[in-house]
Amino acid sequence: MMIIKNALPVINEMLSENDKVLFNLFYFIAERDAFWATDEKSFLIGQSNEKFPMWVWIHDDADEEAYREMEEIIAGRLELNPQLKIVADAEKMEKIVQRISEKKKVTYKSEVPMVVYRCDEVVNAKHAGGHVIFSNESHRSILEKFITGMVWDLEKRPMREGEAEGFAKDVAGADNLYLWEDEGVVAAMAMIVHRTKEFARINTVYTDSAQRGKGYAGMLVGEITQKILDDNCIPMLYTEQDNVCSNAVYKRIGYHVCGELTQFCFETTISR
Repeated sequence: MMIIKNALPVINEMLSENDKVLFNLFYFIAERDAFWATDEKSFLIGQSNEKFPMWVWIHDDADEEAYREMEEIIAGRLELNPQLKIVADAEKMEKIVQRISEKKKVTYKSEVPMVVYRCDEVVNAKHAGGHVIFSNESHRSILEKFITGMVWDLEKRPMREGEAEGFAKDVAGADNLYLWEDEGVVAAMAMIVHRTKEFARINTVYTDSAQRGKGYAGMLVGEITQKILDDNCIPMLYTEQDNVCSNAVYKRIGYHVCGELTQFCFETTISR
């Protein structure tokens, strides 16, 4: 097992083209002073820091020695954060977290899988009135409303004090945030949150609750996706498996499923 600093060559060499989409967040993590571990053949582990989720790629042919190494690494990171979260292929990761749970006397849970999509051609099947606009400072209150609604939809929690205001301040006027406007009404938002030479990842997709069912989010994501394709990049995104509406919208646009990943969450203080 090796602790590495420059993960990009390893990502590009070890991962298949499909896995580069599934584990696209590796590229984001690689831009930071992150923790990386690999045996250079069977697994790659990346984590921005101990407070953030750990992403774990495991080769289909990983042997028992590789699984023991991963177990040791993850147990060590669990020492730093007893509420460690791990994103990985559920079938491959389950036996590792089970072993750690038994040895460390901790509990864990798995969350609803994330579906990972890429798009090679936009084929919007639904059309809506309106057009894409960039945000500006006058949209701050709208952005606060949108992010508050999105967090409630996804996490069923109210925003913490200053959270919505901070989001609106950070993204108003940003060149990666797009809005859909129809007859003067701003109805939806979406962002390109990360780019590499090969990929662009979309998230923060939200439609105002009063404007849903009109195709706005689909048209907005379709327009952004086409912009990415025109830049010779691969558009990709993550969404929850149980978000039926979002999954249907992305498929209508032309996105296809590359696979699923599951987040595992340890829940109690570890025994020493």
